[in-house]
Amino acid sequence: MARAAVEDARAERDVAFARLTAEAMLPTPVTSVRAGVQAGVLDRTSATSPDAAASLAVRVAEAEAEAAARRIGRERAEARPNVSASLGVTRYQAEDATALTVGLSMPLPLFDRNRGNIDAARAEHRAAEARVAGARLADAAERTAALARLRASASRIAAGDMGVSSAEEAYRLSRLGFEAGRISQMELRSTRLALISARDAAVEARLARVRAEIELARLQGRAPFEGGR
Repeated sequence: MARAAVEDARAERDVAFARLTAEAMLPTPVTSVRAGVQAGVLDRTSATSPDAAASLAVRVAEAEAEAAARRIGRERAEARPNVSASLGVTRYQAEDATALTVGLSMPLPLFDRNRGNIDAARAEHRAAEARVAGARLADAAERTAALARLRASASRIAAGDMGVSSAEEAYRLSRLGFEAGRISQMELRSTRLALISARDAAVEARLARVRAEIELARLQGRAPFEGGR
């Protein structure tokens, strides 16, 4: 069972390295993390930023809304009259004379002033603005949930550390009792297993905090455990 857990952890590590390589668009695959970073990341606290950037979904929606607004301006420009001028020379053989002709044309859009395309562009802009509002609400909800998970992980870490302290003390007393012949080896093994479980729970609580911090950093557009950009 322990060997299977180790293999699962290795598989998750390889997936995380592959995802990091792809998202960072690195030329060579990531295969390891520096020892200093690896040792300290579980105990690092979050560095949430109040002025964090909007998420990618919000920025995409805002860009689409801006493009739709510009289309309205283009369609309005299409409705303006297109003035054209012409210049020509006419030769009259009978009178042996030359005449200069100048022409000016300007269509008058009395019935069609590109109203249909303008209305369609306005409708598209309203839809884009609605998508922006929806993306912002969804982004705010995701950030609130990520913050809640981060706060919950802090409480879970505190409880896990208390459990480790209690299990260590119980194991210490059990060893003293076993050495004095007051408890059996089975009882000592039981307290040792309890200590191992408590430490596993404490590590898992810290991993949950790291995952919550990574998710929150993604939503805030910053690197994990660093301030907003």
